[in-house]
Amino acid sequence: MLPVLLMKQKRQILYFFILASFLSLFPFQGALATTSFARQTGEPCTACHTQGYGPWLTQYGQKFKLDGYVAGHANELPDLVNALSAEVVGSVTNTAKDVPGGQYYANKTGQSSANNNVVNDWNALYYTGRITDKIGSYLQLNLSPQVGHSISLAMADMRYADHINFNGNNLTYGVTVNNAPTMSDFWMTSNAWMYPYTTSPVTVRPAAQPYLQTLMAGANTAGSTAYLMINNHLYLEAGGYTSQSQNMAQGLGVWNGGSQGTGPQNGLIVGGAPYWRMFLQHSTGAHTMMVGTYGFKANVLPLYNQTAGTDSYSEYNADANYSFMMDDDNMFMAMFKYTRDDMKMSASQALGFANNANNNLDSVMAMGMWTYKQTYNLTVGWNKMSGSADTALYNGAGDAGGFAGGFDGTAPAITGTANGSPNTNSFLFELDYIPFGKGTPKAMPLNMRLSMQYWAYTQFNGATSNYDGSGRNASANNTLYFVGNFMF
Repeated sequence: MLPVLLMKQKRQILYFFILASFLSLFPFQGALATTSFARQTGEPCTACHTQGYGPWLTQYGQKFKLDGYVAGHANELPDLVNALSAEVVGSVTNTAKDVPGGQYYANKTGQSSANNNVVNDWNALYYTGRITDKIGSYLQLNLSPQVGHSISLAMADMRYADHINFNGNNLTYGVTVNNAPTMSDFWMTSNAWMYPYTTSPVTVRPAAQPYLQTLMAGANTAGSTAYLMINNHLYLEAGGYTSQSQNMAQGLGVWNGGSQGTGPQNGLIVGGAPYWRMFLQHSTGAHTMMVGTYGFKANVLPLYNQTAGTDSYSEYNADANYSFMMDDDNMFMAMFKYTRDDMKMSASQALGFANNANNNLDSVMAMGMWTYKQTYNLTVGWNKMSGSADTALYNGAGDAGGFAGGFDGTAPAITGTANGSPNTNSFLFELDYIPFGKGTPKAMPLNMRLSMQYWAYTQFNGATSNYDGSGRNASANNTLYFVGNFMF
């Protein structure tokens, strides 16, 4: 009997790797809870999420993900249909000062307005849940009808998971194949699940961002990690990622502007790039605490150019999360993350994409949020970036669409930095309203989140006033964003 069971288990693992290896070739986009999980478990969305729409996970939600999305046998619909969900996201964005028309997008659908842009941010089709008793999936097909004007399989996370008891210790172990470092995580200080869940696609963004954030936006990664949770306290994970070749990315329809035109960081990873994650978590009474670290290291051909060797990027993160159930209706949550990026850019320097052979970027994020009845959410956050000045790197010297391979010495109006500095300081204020997701799910449940978000900048791209050398101030990029997420 035992050999038969072992053979069955080996076949399951083999099928998992064949399917997951293919699905993980597609690029990352943001994702949330899906109503198909609620149909599968028979539980309301709030069983897995501290807020009715997610993604902050409860202890039950963490276990559900660690176990490979396979828990529950309460299917309300036939198996093939039960795993399907759909989402529609629409928004209105206002910035404090106008920009030229077409600043954010210009394609067959038209172009962005100077201000007050009404956008269908994206639409998504999800296939999520159990495939076998030990294999599950989280897959997202995205349609971006306006800004990106593209269709892609945007998220893929395939898992094989199991449990053992070793010397009285409860161990959960698994393997995940996915297309984004931190996709396997479940804390909101990891890049894949970072709050705020949705940000405007039609607003001015800082020239710099941490490497992992840049990587997920356009480097078309694929990878696999193995993880172990010990007694629901200590979590260990390690694995590696790599890039698709340009030809493969183009053949799969996922080659995009971010892959080739937003900076030398968006290049081809050479060989395997190691990723690691470790954290300690503990719950006592109404309190849940976590402290951890994660990081990534990659050798990169800048903008897929093979003539000057590789750059080297190392990112180190230290993060902490805390939640406190004050009573049955009120919850307080807080997060903190520090990120250090060390960039050895000799190849980019030789190609004219960067002035410095070595750059660094430090980022700090701190947030506090109050949730009432898992329906109303108020968030206040602070974000700060500081690092070495590099006029070529942060003004688009490697932007194939803007400078044809060479920086002309002038900071681009609105998006540029006159002094070459990436230093940016901002404050976030957000209100969320989530009316559904608490009751027992029906065959076709609906979930919705309505949000009002405001970003206030006290420093942008290295200065408070005239940061681009063309007269634009940091406060001109203050952004008011109204967004609705609808899931069914």
